[in-house]
Formats: sequence, C-alpha cells, structure tokens
Amino acid sequence: MIQKTFITQLRSRASLSWLALMCIAIVCIWGNSLVPGEGSGGMSLAVVEAIRRVLASLGLPFDWVTNFIVRKTGHFMEYLLLGVVSFQAFKAHDVSRGALVAVVLTCVMTASIDETIQLLVPGRCGQIVDVLLDCCGAVSGIVLRFASIHVHVRKETR
Repeated sequence: MIQKTFITQLRSRASLSWLALMCIAIVCIWGNSLVPGEGSGGMSLAVVEAIRRVLASLGLPFDWVTNFIVRKTGHFMEYLLLGVVSFQAFKAHDVSRGALVAVVLTCVMTASIDETIQLLVPGRCGQIVDVLLDCCGAVSGIVLRFASIHVHVRKETR
C-alpha cells in the first residue's frame, strides 16, 4: 500500500517535459560511458587542448589543465545538470519526502549504472570514486536549484 501511494504521488507530481529531459540526460550520460577508452580519451584530450588554447590566447596560465581535471569536471558537471533536471522533473521544490527520495534515487542509480556500464566497455573502468563524485555533482545541482527557488520566492514576498 505504501509503495502504491508513493508511486501514485510521484505520477501526479511529475512534470512530463522535465521527465523527458531527465531521460535524455541519462541516455547522454550512459552514451558517453559506452564510448571505448581510446575514443573517450581522444575526446577528453581534444577538450584539454581547446581549453589550453583559449587560456593561452587570453595570456592566462594553462599548464594546470590536464586530462584528469577535464574528465573529473565532466563527471561532476553532467551530474550537477542531472540533479537540477531531476529536481524539476519530480517537482521536489515542494519539499515532499517522496519527491526528494525519487530525485536522489534517480541520481544514485544513474551513477551506479554508469560506472557498471564502463566495466563492460573496452578500455574503460568503472570506479566507486566516480560514483561518489557523480553523487556530489547531483547533490550540488539539487542544492543550487533548491536555493535558487527560495531566493526567487523571497524576492516575490518582499
């Protein structure tokens, strides 16, 4: 009975357009994980070089931009966006426990499956540390969206 109520509550609260965007984000995340190691590494190195060129053209130091930093920042940012989109999809701004549970479960399960996919792809490896990094990104997105809503509400009530 509790599960049925929880699912019914989520269905009535979910935004279909945001749910669709959330599903697209998850497919993109998992799609990136399906790229074999050589291709994934090549994409990351291309991003490193592009960032270095921009920084150099601005006269800024660029040696600190490494493949490791780009890859880990990519993990964090894609899950930050997933956190924001999931928050909107389940209308968690109403602060219902069920909606927040759905958002957190979506992000944790997506990250766990993402790293599991990488275990099966040649040249890739799934890492628990990346699941934790992904979850930190998701929580950051959730907190940012929650905070932005409350700032907006405060401005309206003044």
